[in-house]
Amino acid sequence: VKGESRGSFTLDEYVQIYTALRSYHTKTKVEKAAATRETLRNYVLFLANTGIRYGTEALTLRWKNVEWYESDGERYLTINVDGKTRKRPTIARDRVAKYLWRQAGLNPHIELKSFDQLIEARLDELVFVTRLGSAATLFNLNRAFNALLDDLDLKTGADGLQRTLYSWRHFYATQDLERGVSAHVLSRQLGNSTEMIDRHYSKYSPLLNARLHSGRKG
Repeated sequence: VKGESRGSFTLDEYVQIYTALRSYHTKTKVEKAAATRETLRNYVLFLANTGIRYGTEALTLRWKNVEWYESDGERYLTINVDGKTRKRPTIARDRVAKYLWRQAGLNPHIELKSFDQLIEARLDELVFVTRLGSAATLFNLNRAFNALLDDLDLKTGADGLQRTLYSWRHFYATQDLERGVSAHVLSRQLGNSTEMIDRHYSKYSPLLNARLHSGRKG
């Protein structure tokens, strides 16, 4: 429902899910389903560590949209997203490079020796494909993810809200807010208005910043 907050995941649930995804593809004998589950592993980790929308933003990404951004002698992995309202650069968590390189290994059309070579090649290939060489579809990814949540008894959160692939966007946002990232900065990363961030997440601020509000040091 438009304007309604959707379910999220706790950090412990995130660990539980990505641990289960390591072997999820081995639990089916259907080749297409197994291939989807392999891609799902990288897809979930990508969503949880970028905040990118799970539908058209993520599934239309091509390797040429991924690049390094350098600043003050450091480099940062940048995903250039064709967003819901406008195009924007998004900085990924450092660990995303590992997930994307593993995802590239599933593409039978990619034969490069390093992640840097992959970035430099600027390939016009979709990022999220299966080892069968076809684009991963939202329908198949959703179906596989929902089945996993059912297996883990994680479909519904403690707050009574249903969790979906979209919930990783909320997971990402709450992790950033807990680290003290401002609503303004987060809104630029997610491609939302500051007002929207405030509307959906300000009510959680006391819980996300419990140590800050308590006056404890460290």
